[in-house]
Amino acid sequence: MVLLSLLTADQPGASWAGRTSALVALLLGDAPAAVTDSLSTGPWTVVRARRSPHGGPVDTLAASALGTALGSTLVGTGPDADTVRVLLPAGAEPTPQRGWTLGAATAAGDPPDLPAADARAARALDRARATHRPLVRDRADAARGLAALVDPADAETYARELLAPLADAPELAETLRAWLSLHGSWDRTATALAVHRNTVRGRITRCARLLATDLDDADVRMELWFALGRGGE
Repeated sequence: MVLLSLLTADQPGASWAGRTSALVALLLGDAPAAVTDSLSTGPWTVVRARRSPHGGPVDTLAASALGTALGSTLVGTGPDADTVRVLLPAGAEPTPQRGWTLGAATAAGDPPDLPAADARAARALDRARATHRPLVRDRADAARGLAALVDPADAETYARELLAPLADAPELAETLRAWLSLHGSWDRTATALAVHRNTVRGRITRCARLLATDLDDADVRMELWFALGRGGE
């Protein structure tokens, strides 16, 4: 069934030979931008998925079936066996799927944009699990608003300096991002990260101490959220 779906599924603008050629080029070390012409034209949408409600390992057949339901044969598991990643071509919109919790990133235009979109899809999946929703989409207007008024290079420098105390503890930055996105909810953050709520409390306390700031201050939270968005992609 998996082989048949791979051989017969329609991928607009990308032949089987083209996709195979792109894969070989990447395996041999070519940069993602070099294989753009072999793939479908963008924009792409990245979807991350986990079994609901409790997760668990996903086999190849189940992952492929999910991809087919979403309209794509570009499916892979990882970074752990509990997570499925699906790459949707232009025109394919993610929809809720029974038995799955999904996080979808905003569309990416070119292959070099895909890692950042994958990171946003992972965060959208965390929010979906924490809020018990079948599908959460990363905001399409995330790059607009007040953030768009700041020069990207200046924003990255500011974010790097502000978050420097957390640089050697990625789990703290991840927890802080999830906690802020869930409005300071201990329980929802614990659910999103699959840890105990006391672990969340401990990590947030360490963040406050390392950053030497008051995380109950709305202005502080706003600045940290901005910094995590600019420097944490």
